[in-house]
Amino acid sequence: MKVRWGRLLVVPVAVAFVVVGGCVASGGRDTASESTDVVVVPPSPSPSPPVSAARLGGPVVGVVSYESATTELARLDPKTLRPPAGGARLKLEGSQSVLAVAPDRSTAVFGSEMGELTVVDLVSLRRLGTVRTDVLGPAVFGGSWVGLSRLLVIGSPREGVTEVLAVDVRARRVVGRQRVDGVVQGSARLPHGQALLVSPANAIAPARLVVSDADADLRTVTLADVKAGYRQLEETGDSEPRIEQAIPGIAADPSGRHIYVVPADGPVAEVDVSTLTVAYHRLGRSESPLQRLARWWAPPAEAKISSGPARTALWLGDGQLVITGYDGSAEGHHRQIPSGLQLIDTATWTARRVDRHSDSAMLAAGRLLGFGTAFGTGPNEANQGHGLTLYGPGNHQPVHLFGTKEVSWIQINGDLAYVHLTDANLSDADSYAVLDLRSGRVLHHSTGIAPDLLVPDRR
Repeated sequence: MKVRWGRLLVVPVAVAFVVVGGCVASGGRDTASESTDVVVVPPSPSPSPPVSAARLGGPVVGVVSYESATTELARLDPKTLRPPAGGARLKLEGSQSVLAVAPDRSTAVFGSEMGELTVVDLVSLRRLGTVRTDVLGPAVFGGSWVGLSRLLVIGSPREGVTEVLAVDVRARRVVGRQRVDGVVQGSARLPHGQALLVSPANAIAPARLVVSDADADLRTVTLADVKAGYRQLEETGDSEPRIEQAIPGIAADPSGRHIYVVPADGPVAEVDVSTLTVAYHRLGRSESPLQRLARWWAPPAEAKISSGPARTALWLGDGQLVITGYDGSAEGHHRQIPSGLQLIDTATWTARRVDRHSDSAMLAAGRLLGFGTAFGTGPNEANQGHGLTLYGPGNHQPVHLFGTKEVSWIQINGDLAYVHLTDANLSDADSYAVLDLRSGRVLHHSTGIAPDLLVPDRR
């Protein structure tokens, strides 16, 4: 058996088997992957976007080839992700990675290892020009659209240094640049800017929140009660390098008035964006009798962790945050244990765990998508996939799909989700499913790896 590893950063723990709702999480039963706890998914507070090309049956654009000398784009059938014979294609010189797609899908920006941005017209599928950033190496790693033609680009010209660049995409030039000492551990989009969670290089220390506007002007506040960062531990003998980590989740409400930073333990930091005032909130627990019994019988894994957690945060709506992530360990062998899907009510500052198997979540088409994989926790250090659970819309009962397959990533295009599936213990069992999020039906299944789609970021 060829064992696959997901994120090898990591740090968790001894595995705790927890009895919740009458099921034992043994890592081998499909029923243990399913959640029956209802999550009320509110409708989006913003107006619904125009009907997507995916719903109309029109093509989308994706990256169909990453060769050493070129990156090739093509129009794709949204239900199969296959390019039509003789369809339009565009080749970009060099290895290019997708940084950002405009909200109206008219334009995409790619980044190269030479610090150059390439602007592409997605309507005509042609190259519009380039922007020099002077950030060399594989260091331009993120972008966020903050206006009709304004892009904030995050780069790292050298270890321990981060740069924030404001790029006028239409004029194809850098119009603002600021430098931050530290490493970006997470980000949250604001209506007219970006919030970055920053830690020192090779250290776990109080995090800093850096808020950028559309011109790359920065404001900073230290979060004294929230630790973040990576630290390489001393190597022992022939063991692989070990990294200790503490990665909080970060999210903003849709208005951009508040930013929330959620560590694995300790208080949640709530930051007022206008004043950068910080308030800390300790979480109470809202649990059923069975969940309280489960905590007494065998505390969840993160209760025994002193280092190694990574969390992500997502604004659900109605004052609620969705928290997912994982805990990692390198004791004996690599383990990576999902922390589960947790809801935080910011009105009462109580937390409720919905499932124990999710390490990632997305919000799309009125649904909350939860999925995760446990690495190195089964017999013979085997991995365990837990499929995909759909919550909502509204208070609908959750629906579980794909059994014990590993869902490694998901791309969203309108009401369609492209779910990349694999066997959690094999490296050559890739496939993808096209899922209609409104009905919960699988429309198509294909072998191989799905192309990278040029659609607006859904973080």
